Amino acid sequence: MCGIAGMASHGTDQPLVSATERMVAALAHRGPDSHGVQDVGQCVLGSTRLAIVDTSDRGRQPMSNEDGAVWIAYNGECYNALEFRPLLLSRKHHFRSKTDTEVILHLYEEFGEDCVKKLRGMFAFAIWDSRANKLLLVRDRLGIKPLYYSLLAKGIIFASEIKALLASETLPRRLDPAGIRAYLQFGHIPPPWTAIQDVKPLDPGHLGVWQAGKWRTASYWSLPVPVNGLSYAEPKKIASDLGDILVESARRQLMSDVPIALFLSGGTDSAVLGALTQGSGQVTALTIGFEEEAFDESEASKRTAEMLGIQHQIVRLAESRTRESLDHAVWAMDQPTVDGLNAYWISRAAAEAGFKVALSGQGGDELFGGYQSLAWFERFSRVATFLKPFPRIAGSALFDHTGLPFRWRKLSYLVGADDPFVAAQMAVRLNFLERDVHALVNPALASGNSRSEAREFLDELARQSVGQDLTERITFLDFPAYLEPRLLRDGDAMSMAHSLELRPVLLDHEIVDFVMSLPISMRLRNKQLLLDAMRHRMPPPLCSELISRPKRGFTFPFSRWIAQGMRPAIENVLRPERLKASGVLNANAVGRLWRRYLAKPEDVGWSRIWSVFVLARWCEIMQVTV
Repeated sequence: MCGIAGMASHGTDQPLVSATERMVAALAHRGPDSHGVQDVGQCVLGSTRLAIVDTSDRGRQPMSNEDGAVWIAYNGECYNALEFRPLLLSRKHHFRSKTDTEVILHLYEEFGEDCVKKLRGMFAFAIWDSRANKLLLVRDRLGIKPLYYSLLAKGIIFASEIKALLASETLPRRLDPAGIRAYLQFGHIPPPWTAIQDVKPLDPGHLGVWQAGKWRTASYWSLPVPVNGLSYAEPKKIASDLGDILVESARRQLMSDVPIALFLSGGTDSAVLGALTQGSGQVTALTIGFEEEAFDESEASKRTAEMLGIQHQIVRLAESRTRESLDHAVWAMDQPTVDGLNAYWISRAAAEAGFKVALSGQGGDELFGGYQSLAWFERFSRVATFLKPFPRIAGSALFDHTGLPFRWRKLSYLVGADDPFVAAQMAVRLNFLERDVHALVNPALASGNSRSEAREFLDELARQSVGQDLTERITFLDFPAYLEPRLLRDGDAMSMAHSLELRPVLLDHEIVDFVMSLPISMRLRNKQLLLDAMRHRMPPPLCSELISRPKRGFTFPFSRWIAQGMRPAIENVLRPERLKASGVLNANAVGRLWRRYLAKPEDVGWSRIWSVFVLARWCEIMQVTV
């Protein structure tokens, strides 16, 4: 696991080496074990290494092939790398290490860009082919590992994190207005935007090629769209096949030369991972415990660990510790996000306990029907369909009053909607309405034509699932609208801020392909399919208990903390003179929102205040301007 960075240039004297060295220094947290910068002519590659497999110096990066014509900077894990070594050896390739990095390098020599289709894992990498003067950038299918780039006048710059791109001193530290508006609506920044002008994420399942000053991207995998009417005669056979795939995936993802932690909650997904790792001797379960009983899952997770017979540690998290680390947590985000503090603290606990690798149950809710919001999406879609004939202005007149709670005001989207499906998505997912966003930000960040990035983003995703069943469409959108741009990005940023590799076992693309091909009635039964698949691999009493345990997301008691212990820090950042100095947010509008929250927190909701605070502090820490 590493951080990668680099630049390629065509016909310019751009100082590539010094800029890449600054980026590598900014990525030190992603790979504290070693680092390197390699000048290969028109391209400079940089890497920081967190040694997981073959921890010797033989795994140093950037890494070249035998004659130095092809170089790679690689971030991630390829879980099927060992399978290709015999083939590559038979074709006269020589190996200096046991790393998957070197396997990918030689696979590229054999298969070119198509090598990525053979890889199973999570990864982002850059290959410079001096024979063709070509830079290849690749990102894994689900977008587990990040990769950002910016096209320059005569070149390209890329890195694992945006803070590294800024450290290059090649790009202006200017906010992207569209990205900031999207953040305030969603609580995260979805593609194609980022927080910084002219910086883009390489899309999941895509590769990009820069050659002779030209840039192109192409998809090599896409999320399967369920087939209407697909049915199976033998549900038990499906559960059995899924169980086999889960076992194989877990076996592969235990690949490590260092100990592994398991993020264990009281829920089904992490319990399944615990069962899959039984007997490995490599895994210790970790749980975050809270003083607030409504958020504490330590007793449930303890019981799970005991029934599975795996080692378990509970880390008690007091509010005072979170308060002391707010600045580092905001820095770790890499981009503003309303989420992520949970991933930050469980990752910190794992790192402090000496772990370099952790297993996560991310993806279980999206694959197996764990979100309670599904019912709201379905209900609102039907209401929006009924209200479609009414004029849109009627929705604003009925619901969009500043005195109403925000959750009520969002119902205005359901009246007179062009696409009831998109309207329902907006009514559930968004934090702020467009006019609230325009009031909150500096006029330079507002849209003069009342543009809605949220609507544009959701419209595009909705087009990809036209013709599908309503429930299928809703669950399909959970991946590109929530899992990848928020949960996976937060998980990577927060874990790597603590030099920890996070592996979401359930997001092996073989699992995703299999589960997404199943009929919705079989897949979305509140994790029943997942438990059926594990029936003979998990103690029966635990299976029965998991079904009856109340559903809890891994969340913090933010509402209480914001009103109490975190209040001084938030008020300090949101002081009018401080906001005016930064120039990003409208001090008067933010002040009104904060006073209303203190008076009626349930009308505003903690996530809106938190999102504004994070944006303000992130801009200060990153020293970005409008």
